[in-house]
Amino acid sequence: EKDDRIGGLLRYGIPDFKLEKHILDRRIEQMASEGVHFEPGVKVGEEITAEQMRSDFDAVCLCIGAGKPRTLDVSGADAANVHKAMDFLTQQNRRVAGDKVPSNGTPEILAEGKHVIVIGGGDTGSDCVGTSIRQGARSVSQFEILPRPPEGFNPESPWPMWPRILRTSSSQEEGCQRRWSVLTKRLEVRNGRAERLHGVEVDWVNGPNGWQMQERPGSEFSVPATLILL
Repeated sequence: EKDDRIGGLLRYGIPDFKLEKHILDRRIEQMASEGVHFEPGVKVGEEITAEQMRSDFDAVCLCIGAGKPRTLDVSGADAANVHKAMDFLTQQNRRVAGDKVPSNGTPEILAEGKHVIVIGGGDTGSDCVGTSIRQGARSVSQFEILPRPPEGFNPESPWPMWPRILRTSSSQEEGCQRRWSVLTKRLEVRNGRAERLHGVEVDWVNGPNGWQMQERPGSEFSVPATLILL
């Protein structure tokens, strides 16, 4: 395991208010007592080579996650207060665990007193919302590029497909403005830091090549944005 502790996203991705780490530690202790040997802080390809692993073991199982995040390809996305969700969440989990933050020379990411914009939905977005609220954000908004799904049943995703319906997490219930069908156009930057997000609402049209996104005329808007989480 490349990180300093075992647990992967359960350890550093999911906030403690959703998964207290003593539950994770209990399972790791059980696995260790059953004979599993854990080696944290080991980067495969650096500390140990693939050739070594094939020589030392009868079988190798790769259980790696998707550690490369999607980027925001707009003007101003390189501002100092635009961060990847996992950097933000990992710092908070380390902070709650009593670790020194930051630990690798990266800047400290805190939502206190800031206008937080979370770009993207799903569980990771909800975790950023809940963490920002707990850190004392001035406001929290979550933007999703896809349209708002229906409640209860979606005829476009019947069983046995995964139902694409409206879901509201406990973090969003705590106080978050949610917007759907929103495309980020640019970030307004001053002195290297984003101050406002400029966006536009979009419509999704089903054409000969499938669903296509079209900007809605006259729907441009801008909002304060002093911490942007991707």
